[in-house]
Amino acid sequence: GISPSHAREKAWSMNTAKITALGLLERDVNEDVMCVWSYPAISKEHGEVLVKRCGLEDKKIAEVFRWSKLGSTWQYMLTTSVDDIKYPRVKAACLVVLSEVFNPEKFNSLLAVLVAEYKAALSPKPLIKAYLKLFRSSSYGSWADKKFDNRRALIAGSIKNVVKTFGQQIALLWTAVVLKKRILVYADSVSGVLSLVRTIPLFGSWHRNNWGILRPLICLGEEELKDLNNSKVYVAGTMDERASSKTQYFDLFVDATSAKVTVPSHAKVGMGMTAFHKDFAVNVMKAAEAESEQGVIKIVAFKTKALIDNVKKIKNEMKVDSLKLSDLAKHEKLSESTARFFFDVAISEGLAG
Repeated sequence: GISPSHAREKAWSMNTAKITALGLLERDVNEDVMCVWSYPAISKEHGEVLVKRCGLEDKKIAEVFRWSKLGSTWQYMLTTSVDDIKYPRVKAACLVVLSEVFNPEKFNSLLAVLVAEYKAALSPKPLIKAYLKLFRSSSYGSWADKKFDNRRALIAGSIKNVVKTFGQQIALLWTAVVLKKRILVYADSVSGVLSLVRTIPLFGSWHRNNWGILRPLICLGEEELKDLNNSKVYVAGTMDERASSKTQYFDLFVDATSAKVTVPSHAKVGMGMTAFHKDFAVNVMKAAEAESEQGVIKIVAFKTKALIDNVKKIKNEMKVDSLKLSDLAKHEKLSESTARFFFDVAISEGLAG
């Protein structure tokens, strides 16, 4: 017969939405927030992070969709107020879907279905049924995983807005992404943080196709900061005003409220501006005026590829297995700052040692 582990693997391969758990958080009349139900069980540490991120601790409950990531797990959260005579103890709730897949629009749509079911029953009972159905078929009610294209989630943010907001400072964003630096974004609204964070990988990381570096909404808690340290490379977002002082956690600070990008003193060495950077900023700003969103994404990807190809060409000309900074410094066509930049690019792309 089929072993239980084999049967589980087969079921998991059919679970294309890669949903790992559903959770329910409630805020009671005493304003205490806790994870009251999850299936399969969400760990205590993960539950505590969800409590902080879900918005149920805010003074005023806004029915807002939020999403973030802890370790390799994407968290999708939808809060709703609860006002029911039969259930006076609970004032608000948040439904959570955990998944290995990045697609906020897809899971927002699923959460709308689950929230409606929860509010009709005011109990987690329908959620158990929902999880089992989702695990087996990746569909539930009117929602089906196959209606959504995960690739669309990568380009759902507006790169043109970011270029228009930050102007020439996009050269710093580009450098930080290409060189795999740690980026921290601050904005004063959930939508402000999320829309900016999801767009940043488009600046120089398209060829890596790694949106897993996002930590879209963090509250600077101990467990979250530990996760950042483990991640090494990330684009994290927060609404915590203390963020700008946490310089040990970023190489680039992006403040959406003042439209300023700051490099802390410890990271200045690799972030100098060269002719390459100026050319990038000018071309991309021009494109943002004339091109579509996808047109701008293509130009950034093209400029990034041209930069990496340039570094590869020099490596081939020098006939070395691995570029050294001393090799690049001797190159007659490179200024000192360009040699440094090219060396950092080579390290990020595995071409230097």
